Amino acid sequence: MLRTFCITCCMLLLAACSDDKKAAEQLLTNNLAIPKDVEFRRMKSYPAGVVCGEYSAYSSHLLPKDDFKPFLTVRGKLYRSPKEIELAIYCSKKPAEALLEWTGIGPFTADNESLEKIAADFAALTTALDRYYQDNSAYPKVAQGLEGLVTPKPRAGWPLRNFPEGGYLAEIPRDPWGKEYLYDEEQWARVKGKYEILTLGADGKPGGSGENADVSSDIFPYLDHMAHVLGQR
Repeated sequence: MLRTFCITCCMLLLAACSDDKKAAEQLLTNNLAIPKDVEFRRMKSYPAGVVCGEYSAYSSHLLPKDDFKPFLTVRGKLYRSPKEIELAIYCSKKPAEALLEWTGIGPFTADNESLEKIAADFAALTTALDRYYQDNSAYPKVAQGLEGLVTPKPRAGWPLRNFPEGGYLAEIPRDPWGKEYLYDEEQWARVKGKYEILTLGADGKPGGSGENADVSSDIFPYLDHMAHVLGQR
């Protein structure tokens, strides 16, 4: 009876992996200029809804088919031309080790409460900043800071068009060591700018490793992925 149960579980797992791969292939195909005669190879599933593989397709009706190129999908998001770091972290059976090797951050394990909190804080702050941008066509300026997500702080020459009652967050979280997250931004007229949220780690000083390492929102996608891998999302 136990053997039958194990066989059934394996069959269900294989079916789920096959479905994930088909969904990844379809997503890639739907995003091609010429979605015909697409070939796939080396398709593999990885933890937390990742599928990695290679594809060959026509980029022009006048040219031969392109050589095989890597692509990946992460929980339904397509990376058609992934970076090396994305391939290393997402397409790994041990993503925590890959994250540590490439960024010096970690290891992000189930008992690393500091990284768990940073990932959760970055998730809340990035969501709030994106909502702020949608409402006001800009991110808060450095002078406004992250507090601009809680209290309306119009910037000179740029009145807030919309600010929800209660703000975008009830309060601004502090990092695991009780310090304020640092905030910086770059914005240009008619072009969506960028921002960075940063903690300097336990020692509050630039650089360092382990708990003293700086952690930036620039690597939030990888922290968020690790949270999914560990079942924290």
